[in-house]
Amino acid sequence: MDIFQSIKERRSYRSYLGKPVEEEKLHTILEAGQWAPSVMNLQPWKFFVIKSQDVKSQLKAACYETLQKIYQASGWKWVNKFSLEFLTEAPIIIVVAGDPKKTGADQFLPGRGMGYAFSCCAAVQNMHLAAYALGLGTLWFTLYETDRVKELLNIPAELDVVSMIVLGYPTEPAALIKRKPLEEMVTVIG
Repeated sequence: MDIFQSIKERRSYRSYLGKPVEEEKLHTILEAGQWAPSVMNLQPWKFFVIKSQDVKSQLKAACYETLQKIYQASGWKWVNKFSLEFLTEAPIIIVVAGDPKKTGADQFLPGRGMGYAFSCCAAVQNMHLAAYALGLGTLWFTLYETDRVKELLNIPAELDVVSMIVLGYPTEPAALIKRKPLEEMVTVIG
């Protein structure tokens, strides 16, 4: 599959079949994350693969608590109605954590020190594209509290949970989405 086709056609899914993800495909997806570019080639990521239904259920319960906190703080009605059932429907959740000590030279600049997180996001994007190329669906999920996820998964305290990837076979094709015109997003200087 052409990389540009993957970039344009990949979508986010919130409904998954119970069909397991083949180990070879999971390995290929994780390897795609491993090959992402990173600041100073520090490769600050660690991938935690959740397959346990019990752990996914605990994670879903913790995320529902987080949603309630967000709803109380924001008053956004959609938050109170947002379903997290996909967290237990999907056969796999990949938690991407990064090591803040592997952030690169930006740690010496005021208000910076996020190179490790940017690097982890490159790994996340690679995994999304690889999954799509292999016929799988994903969701970039961020509605969680880092400390609670670390506690549930026994992730070392020194790591920062950067993102989760919900992974599985989608129940239906994703709808086409629109993008803003490129001209609205680009400023040419010089």
